[in-house]
Amino acid sequence: MASEVMNLSEEDIQFCQKAFSDYDEDGLGAIKVSDLKLALENIGCSLSENDLFKMISEVDEKNTGLIKFSDFLNIYYKQKYANLGDDDQDLVDAFVAMGGNADTTGSVDANRLIQIVKEEFEMTIDIVGLIREIDKDGSGEIEYEEFKLLLKSGFANEGN
Repeated sequence: MASEVMNLSEEDIQFCQKAFSDYDEDGLGAIKVSDLKLALENIGCSLSENDLFKMISEVDEKNTGLIKFSDFLNIYYKQKYANLGDDDQDLVDAFVAMGGNADTTGSVDANRLIQIVKEEFEMTIDIVGLIREIDKDGSGEIEYEEFKLLLKSGFANEGN
């Protein structure tokens, strides 16, 4: 798993570091098992109790009651990338085809997306309105989570 974690972007690692350090009370590079769920929720990973216990048993084999940062990154990686379902994989494939990266970093140019949806696919959805809603910072660049939300909301509303 360590090599897979190396595929995390610097942004992902910093994102995890901030959430982790919020619970690393003594600054020793470990958080209490009891804080793991909250720390994970802070980075958008929600686990069922069963999945949480399974993750804890995998990373806290010596039952120390502590989770190291490297283990926290492993859990994040598993949740973000390793558990992609077929639907998510299709979204990742579409994201890559539009210019994003396979690890869901990078972005898609909003104008290119508009052109493809309107001209090549001749879809009738309000892609400009959807992008305006999704691209909150107005950057004109659609990151993976925005892309995913855009496609799911766009296809849900298609034909309405």
